Amino acid sequence: MGYFGIDFGTTNSATMELFNNQAILHSEKGQKPFPSLVAIDKVTGEVVARGLEVRENRNSYQEKYEIISSPKSYLGTNHKWSIANKDWTPTDIAREIFTGLKKMAWQSRSVDMNEAVVAIPVGFAPEKRRALRKAAKEAGIEINSFVSEPTAAIFKNYEQVRRWRNCVVFDWGGGTLDISVVEMNGENIKEIDAVGIQLGGDNLDRKIAEWVYEDHIRKTGDTLPFHELDSESMDILLVRSEEAKCDLGEEEERTIIIPGFNKGELLRSTITRSQLLDLLKDEYNKALDELHKVVSLKARMSFEEIGCILMVGGSSKLVGLQERIQEKTKNCQIIPPSSSADWDVAHGASILSSTPGNYLIADNIGVELSDGTYFPLVNSGDTTKACEGSLNFGVVDDVETACFNFIKSENGRPDSTMSRSARTIGTLLAPCNGFVNESIELKYSIDDNLFLNITARSNFRDKEKYKHWEYGELLFTYDLPPRGEYFDNE
Repeated sequence: MGYFGIDFGTTNSATMELFNNQAILHSEKGQKPFPSLVAIDKVTGEVVARGLEVRENRNSYQEKYEIISSPKSYLGTNHKWSIANKDWTPTDIAREIFTGLKKMAWQSRSVDMNEAVVAIPVGFAPEKRRALRKAAKEAGIEINSFVSEPTAAIFKNYEQVRRWRNCVVFDWGGGTLDISVVEMNGENIKEIDAVGIQLGGDNLDRKIAEWVYEDHIRKTGDTLPFHELDSESMDILLVRSEEAKCDLGEEEERTIIIPGFNKGELLRSTITRSQLLDLLKDEYNKALDELHKVVSLKARMSFEEIGCILMVGGSSKLVGLQERIQEKTKNCQIIPPSSSADWDVAHGASILSSTPGNYLIADNIGVELSDGTYFPLVNSGDTTKACEGSLNFGVVDDVETACFNFIKSENGRPDSTMSRSARTIGTLLAPCNGFVNESIELKYSIDDNLFLNITARSNFRDKEKYKHWEYGELLFTYDLPPRGEYFDNE
């Protein structure tokens, strides 16, 4: 059996397998990833299609089937789709995407994908990770571990970036922008810092669609607001806008034509490359701001210390983006998205799947004591299993609430060069009885979803529940597999 990696994406998902020193991509047609789409019969409530079949037949399917896209965006929320007297949750829809990926692997080479490493965005929330794990399990796939999407991309492209010590991964996908600073020393990859925001290709497609629709109503005199378009018209307009966005990387202008739009109208609108660049300038600026934030403010490095910027993800191919990044970073080497960029994250996750457990904590996290000193809980270099324990702290004043401030430190003590808001990553309040030296028990561990979980409770209130805090932005150091196992070429 091979080792599987999954990139569960907002717009597209991908599965890669490492088998007998070969990297195998599982796709339905050619080398296209699996669209994160599900079609459900409006009458029976049955799932009738997933993935590429839905994308290719989207127009004809609209009348009979409910088309659901981007379930990843809704994971961990109470959002529901009511179809044929049944409520579908985001976890239900994600399960169907996983089911489609599992079937595709079987159809590709009769292999049963029972387990995998799954790549997720930076800062993917606890409830989202739990929902994703549940969805995969319901589809018959056990998630061995999660890995951040930028780190997975580094594993796939390691041979290209290994000559530099510090590298930035600029991963702009369909739903999120993730930027990570990593350090490489020939034996492992260390995550220095990262940022992730909800800004992706779907946001850009909608902005283009709104522009096209405004151009249309200027010509026709329609007064219907964009958000009140029927679902079929909205859907096809978003699809055509995405196509135009991609085509303008090669063409100077693109004409969008949609017959039968909005109950029979003909939509015809032309957008030029310069108009696209002007339309998306705010999003480009936001992306560049995040790049500055993670390098200069979080990692506290200069761009002179960064050797290269590795660009991955579909939105990283946008026209003019590389030039803007080069202007911002001066002498950094820009490594543009490869022809296989849609598979890079899944490929990297499959490499991690072949080397399970070979990673260590790259953070120092502890508690700030009343005298301002630092008491360590999690230390850089620890394994996740070693990060578990129970401690007792004493309350120094006659207060009714014990306040634990959790600190992230580079050197094991509060860093005076950083502001309090920058070094404090969270706070946990535990009710107490107001006795001086009252004992408060604090427990900590790292779970399978790679979250640091901390609970606290007064030993004088043993009948009360523990107060809970969790932290999902842990950084890790990953051991590199033996040379020759990077599978840099499919």
